[in-house]
Amino acid sequence: MRIALASVPLVLLWLAPAARAADASAPRAEVFGGYSYTRDEGQSLHGGEVSLGLRLTRWIAAEADVSAHYGSDLGVSTSRLFFMAGPRFAYRGGKFAVFTHYLAGGARSRMGITVAGVDIAETRTDFAMAFGGGIDVGLSDRWAVRAQADYTLVRADGSTNKEPRFSAGAVYRVR
Repeated sequence: MRIALASVPLVLLWLAPAARAADASAPRAEVFGGYSYTRDEGQSLHGGEVSLGLRLTRWIAAEADVSAHYGSDLGVSTSRLFFMAGPRFAYRGGKFAVFTHYLAGGARSRMGITVAGVDIAETRTDFAMAFGGGIDVGLSDRWAVRAQADYTLVRADGSTNKEPRFSAGAVYRVR
């Protein structure tokens, strides 16, 4: 037992350089851009997403996220713009980074129809939040590909719409 306790400081000293190197390997910032898909009341909406993550510690980053989605069904056009921010928690190991995030902000929704060349539309902005996560697979020191899935909640008129959001694209890492 005493030998095991005495070896703990030696193991920590041995691991310290690896921990410092791992901390230095975490990017200062990450910029993500790619395709995004969501559903709004049963309608498929396609679009894009961009996000910026600024590292606060090795494991925690502040994230700002914007995604825009568009669709049309039976002559009714729908668009939804999410703008949210919040913390992101990541675990990095080798070429992989696994993360989870919680985002809160707003969702600007627009539904419209064009009749005889006249556009009739309703636009509203509501509270929105998303939680989910994903995985980054490193291609090089600066580039990675990302796949993520989120569960979004939009609070409108006393009810909450629950929607999935899936995104995939490229990540640029600022070292």
